[in-house]
Amino acid sequence: MKFYINSIHLWLDNDKHREIKFLKNKVNVITGQQSKGKSTIIEIIDFCFFASSCPIAEDFEYLNRVKWFGINFTINNKNITIIRHYENLKDYFFSSSGEIPSKPFPNIKEENIKNTIMVEFGINDNVVFPFGGKEIKKGSKISPRYFMLFNTQRRNTLSSDEVLFDKQTISKQQEALTRIFDIAIGATTIENLIKQELLLSKQKELIKLESKEEGIAKQIGLYDDEIKEIVQMSKKLNLVDLSQNDDNAIDTLKEYFIDTENKKIINNQIEVQFLEEKKLEKSIQLTKYKKYIKQYNEYKKLLKNDLDSLKPIEYITENYQEILQTENLNNFMKSLNTEFNEIKNFVNKRTLPSIKNLEDEIGKLTDEINLLIKKIDNIKDNDLSQLKNEQLMFLGEVKVKLNLYNENNEEQSYTTQIKKLQNEIKKLERSIEKIDRSDILDTLSEYMQNVFKKVDFELSGYGGYKPIYDYKSKLIHLKKIDKKISSKDIIKNIGSSSNHLFLHLSFFSAIHRLFIKQNVNFVPQFLILDQPDSPYYETSNKNSFERKVFFKALKVLDNHIELFIQTLKQDFQIIVLEHVNWSEIQEEDFKHYHLVEEWRGEKDGLVPKDMLGGENETN
Repeated sequence: MKFYINSIHLWLDNDKHREIKFLKNKVNVITGQQSKGKSTIIEIIDFCFFASSCPIAEDFEYLNRVKWFGINFTINNKNITIIRHYENLKDYFFSSSGEIPSKPFPNIKEENIKNTIMVEFGINDNVVFPFGGKEIKKGSKISPRYFMLFNTQRRNTLSSDEVLFDKQTISKQQEALTRIFDIAIGATTIENLIKQELLLSKQKELIKLESKEEGIAKQIGLYDDEIKEIVQMSKKLNLVDLSQNDDNAIDTLKEYFIDTENKKIINNQIEVQFLEEKKLEKSIQLTKYKKYIKQYNEYKKLLKNDLDSLKPIEYITENYQEILQTENLNNFMKSLNTEFNEIKNFVNKRTLPSIKNLEDEIGKLTDEINLLIKKIDNIKDNDLSQLKNEQLMFLGEVKVKLNLYNENNEEQSYTTQIKKLQNEIKKLERSIEKIDRSDILDTLSEYMQNVFKKVDFELSGYGGYKPIYDYKSKLIHLKKIDKKISSKDIIKNIGSSSNHLFLHLSFFSAIHRLFIKQNVNFVPQFLILDQPDSPYYETSNKNSFERKVFFKALKVLDNHIELFIQTLKQDFQIIVLEHVNWSEIQEEDFKHYHLVEEWRGEKDGLVPKDMLGGENETN
């Protein structure tokens, strides 16, 4: 697919506009010191192409001043601009003519831009994964973002021995790569992939149905013996006629579940429970009242006994003049006499009004309880005989057990579904083109080996080996040249980050060449590399062996552009984000390298310091 980036754009909160331009058919280099924002370039491109969140590092100096990020690119000879708001992620500016506004504003929905891009990628809007995985949901579209896994190499990936592709720590991206790899290299088609997904789903469904059918067959066998026991018990309880066979007896039992008379019995049973609870409530209340009356009478009786013991006080009072009188004795006699009269009045007094009311309430409660007892007895006498109780309990248990028996035709329905699925699977298997990617992967390996030969490079410590792509692990392994692939001739763990850098560069150069050979148009013809000098940057000097190896790696990129322009007659664009001085690159006399910008001064960087002042100015 013809694709190259023309420019990256940033709009600051003071309306100033920053533009970084790139050329096609060049190795575009942005180089400079650390923490200048070079790596952010790759994240801006990802962000503008519909990343679900903003991946741009917030800790980069001055980046919080940026409000809009934009990208202008050419795809299939069409110039397009996509600009996205840094905070309001649903706000996009889009131009199908490549317009760059002085100040962006939302003018389109994200979904509409996606549909436009999908058309350019050759992906029909109706083409979806009919069946998903753990992360990719059923019905999700085959996104162009998935194919961009072949276009970027972030710093942590570029010289990694654990992953070959970006974003492989994200489950969704892992699933996506597995699904689209064969499409990308031309080993299969989208339509064939969908058929494979559908086949896999139907095979899983068939396994489930067969398991259910087997389980039901076992359960039905176990129920045969239990049915005989149910029929015997139902005859014992007079629920079915003794002359009925098992099938007729089961049919009779089923009728009980909808019989109106049976429902009435059950309803009466509920009524009895309600009346019993009400009776219990009133009985508890009656007991409390009676206990209170009893305690009152006992108290009064005790006071009467006390009164008898105090009667001598009357005699003393009457003969008081015969006793020697003193002031203290007078006071004491008056107090005794007062208490005696109070007790005497209480004992001789008639029942208190509150006690009388309580006695009336006891009478009412007694009458109500007796009435409830009569109602309960009446219901039990009429409907709930001991036999009926046993019958109801039995019917409740049987209803649960017969649920499976009532579905005895289910086995046949599963059989029908199984046969239908088996026919659909056979039809799908006949229509699916078998994927044979062995020749394609052999070609990929040859292209990788050619990359090594072109720059006269041999992996340190692995002479006589060539790189191969392992489809299962999605990594580069080494195998002995001119040997058939066998486990003993394969090396998986390859030391040295510089070795891995070369393997990554050779793979991505080779696979983009393979896309052209296979006439696959899903993958854009560009590559962004973030800091390929990382294995050498801090440990090497100008004359070191490692430095020479590094410039051989840069030569791989120069050769790649040359191959596309001169041999394949195709456009290709590479963007490299580096630390190395541009003057050192110039000394190598590469044919296709182009300096975009060099960020080394205090004012240089993705967001130059001199852009931060002033208002409403544009570049």
